Amino acid sequence: MRVHINQLSEGCILSKDVFSKSSKPLMRRQTILDQDLLQILQAFLIDEVDVEPYLENGYAFKPDGALLESSLSEKTAEIKQSNDFEELYINAVLAFKQLYLDWQSGALVDISKIRNLLIPAAEQGLKEPHEIFKTYNYTKHDDHLYHHSVSAALVSAYLGKSMGFSYGDTIQVAMAGLLCDCGMTKIEQGFLTKKTALTDKEFKEIKQHPVYSYKMLKNIVSLKEAVRLGVLQHHERLDGSGYPLGAKADQLHVFGKIAALAHAYQAMVSERPHRSKQSPFKALELLMQDEFGKFDLTALNELKKGLLKLSSGTNIRLSDGRIAEIVFIEDQYPTRPLVKIEETEEILSLKEQRHLFIEEII
Repeated sequence: MRVHINQLSEGCILSKDVFSKSSKPLMRRQTILDQDLLQILQAFLIDEVDVEPYLENGYAFKPDGALLESSLSEKTAEIKQSNDFEELYINAVLAFKQLYLDWQSGALVDISKIRNLLIPAAEQGLKEPHEIFKTYNYTKHDDHLYHHSVSAALVSAYLGKSMGFSYGDTIQVAMAGLLCDCGMTKIEQGFLTKKTALTDKEFKEIKQHPVYSYKMLKNIVSLKEAVRLGVLQHHERLDGSGYPLGAKADQLHVFGKIAALAHAYQAMVSERPHRSKQSPFKALELLMQDEFGKFDLTALNELKKGLLKLSSGTNIRLSDGRIAEIVFIEDQYPTRPLVKIEETEEILSLKEQRHLFIEEII
């Protein structure tokens, strides 16, 4: 979008380098304009510049100065406009896969492309949050990493919105969720598809990917530091048991706490080369019990509420293979509801049947 400098505002993002009389750029693409930089443009007699159609805070930029929440057509010209979540989600995964392959070849992270692939699926998913919690159904062994990144981004967006984030910050935390594993491109790819347990040496290398991801993003001026911190901290835990720094609760940014929960949850429910997926209910139970004290309680409660909204009347498969329907959920035992067995119409209380758990939503 080419705009006269009199129509620019703080927060505009340059989409192309700005040149004066020198062959060296006066300002680089992806620079976020502030009042000082706007004055510099005027001082160098620059009449027009190219800017992104959105501001740094995630809102659409209108040349007349009006700020409106962006529509799909304004922010995502490269992706076909659609209100079908599955289509938007698959488009996002395919686009992310291409970017991942480009990063492996040494390409730099292009935030405008990240926004273009993410925002349509995020906006539609926030309108239909139940769809966000079904994305694990699309994952396959050979492309789990791309699905994992996009799905974790959407869960991050859901948690951010549920925790009261503004639209701009909701998109920013979703970007953090998406970019957490970009550093995996700097690691031996065979480690990621290995069907047996990693060796200590291999796992040590894997544990460096948050650092690699942070380094890939650290010089992108259009990216908030909160996003970079979220990326760096997505494997940290409140009790200090995480990596790469072993940071504890008061050292973690809220973006890091959200990304940590989103990635942990999505890893549990998705098919992986070395293990089978678990049901959202089983994953939630593990996060609330076995992993207690490691994840932010506010975010965990929002995840629980989001999952439980889907549950009444849901058909499930139990761990013993029987098909059942959820008929009632107690607040104290959200992962162990009353269920009705399909064949016999017997009512079971899973809180009384500790050897059983919900294996799969069907």
